[in-house]
Amino acid sequence: MSYALEPLLKIRATREDRAAGALAAAKRKTAEAVANLEAKQEELENFERTKEERRDRIYETIIGRTVKRDNIDLANEGIAKIDEEGAMRVDGVKRAEKNLDDRKSEEEAARLDFVLSAKNRMKIDEHKARHTADEALEAERKAEGELEDFVARKPEI
Repeated sequence: MSYALEPLLKIRATREDRAAGALAAAKRKTAEAVANLEAKQEELENFERTKEERRDRIYETIIGRTVKRDNIDLANEGIAKIDEEGAMRVDGVKRAEKNLDDRKSEEEAARLDFVLSAKNRMKIDEHKARHTADEALEAERKAEGELEDFVARKPEI
């Protein structure tokens, strides 16, 4: 006799496979987010190392010289752009951190979904194993009963 819950077992196995795929994709996205964050942090560190040097070069072009107001405005604008670039890089790191947190949350949700689907499939597998064992015992009991009937019907001489 076939197992009555076999279609349900196939469904549960399919769900588990999908959950495993989703978990793998979530892990990949988390790894990408980590790499992105590291890149943004490295860019910020490089910027922090060079920003004072860049500012000093701008100041050196006007300090100790007679310059027009336009040149001073241009220097101030250059300094403001450097500061703006720093703010953008800090913002990029913060966005990358938030993205990483989001990906970690998605990965945890995918992991929980996978664990739940695996447990559900395992429940059906255990039930199937018990059912198969019960059927085997029943078949053995039936065979013994038939053997007893066969042995008991021996003609007496």
